[in-house]
Amino acid sequence: MTELRQRPEVTNLELFYDLIFAYAISRITTVLHLVHHEVIPGRYLLEYLIMFFMFWTIWTYQTVLVNRFFQENVQHSLFMIFDMFVVIILSQSLNPNFESTHPTFAGSTSVLLFSIALQYWLRARHLHDDKQLAVAKGLARTLLISGIIGALTIIPWAPYLIRVTVYVGSMIYANVGPAFLKQALTEFPALFEHLTERYSLFTLLLFGEAIIAVASMINVHRFNWLVIPFFLTIVALFLGYFAMYQQGIDRHQKTAGITLINIHYAIFVGLDLVTASMDLFLNGELIGWQFVSLVTLGLWGFSGGVLVVLATYPKHGLQISLGKALSLLTVGLVLLGGVLMLIKAHVAVTMVLLAVVTLCAGGITWQFLHHGFEQHIEDNV
Repeated sequence: MTELRQRPEVTNLELFYDLIFAYAISRITTVLHLVHHEVIPGRYLLEYLIMFFMFWTIWTYQTVLVNRFFQENVQHSLFMIFDMFVVIILSQSLNPNFESTHPTFAGSTSVLLFSIALQYWLRARHLHDDKQLAVAKGLARTLLISGIIGALTIIPWAPYLIRVTVYVGSMIYANVGPAFLKQALTEFPALFEHLTERYSLFTLLLFGEAIIAVASMINVHRFNWLVIPFFLTIVALFLGYFAMYQQGIDRHQKTAGITLINIHYAIFVGLDLVTASMDLFLNGELIGWQFVSLVTLGLWGFSGGVLVVLATYPKHGLQISLGKALSLLTVGLVLLGGVLMLIKAHVAVTMVLLAVVTLCAGGITWQFLHHGFEQHIEDNV
């Protein structure tokens, strides 16, 4: 079988592409800042999750493309640059009136899906291995169908609610379509070292956006010390994620990486929800039950996602009972949420508690994975 990608390192062009997507996600997050009477309307939360899902799906297909079929040539570079410009247009189409921007949004996503489908098809023309051909053609077909259905929703053939439902359905199809190619994807495994590096670097960019949110609250003339626990909470989540990446998983496995890909949606959204919720809480905009719900849900998505990755791709000697770990996490966050509901009126206490809890969890994760793995090595020397 031909190895199309020889080097696991992420290229500069891939990093540039990811930077554009990180900017687009920061634009999506502005939807969460539309607070009315201390509550984010359910419609905006739903639109946020849908838009995030769209961007994540498109980014994932491009990532899988360069992971399995990468060829460093002018054609690849031109496609990447074209896609980046379309993403910029797409990100600028985002505003609370989703209906008014649907033609631009649906049109841009369809163009991106067609572009990536064409790239898969062009790669397939030069493949001779049946397993590689099955993956390339199967993914191209999925993208083409999803893009056509999405483009048709631009035409006013039905009320907006029906058309947007069909549009969302087309993106769900793009996301679940690869499940029908599971055997081919397994037989033609991903270059897992590159895949994990690409996802970790994109996560790092999202942490950068979180730090920007912290920095935006700092006023050197009137310093608010509560920015410190906000910053420490982000640091704690950073420690937990990169302890998993550097010490917990075996990055040299032969695998399709399907779990890693899908669970990162929860990790990305979880980090974004925690950051946005704490930002709004410190600004006095989101101080009620919804703050508690969103911040605990965000912590569950982020931490649960990290646990799933650890349990699915552990280094040799590392054993994690996923069911028990998720149960403990859920119980812990339910208790934390209950405490936060009682003290949410005390902003300082709430922020300090979140920082302490997340720092303890991040520190324990780092120590367990780092020293636990070192002890395993010593025991086997």
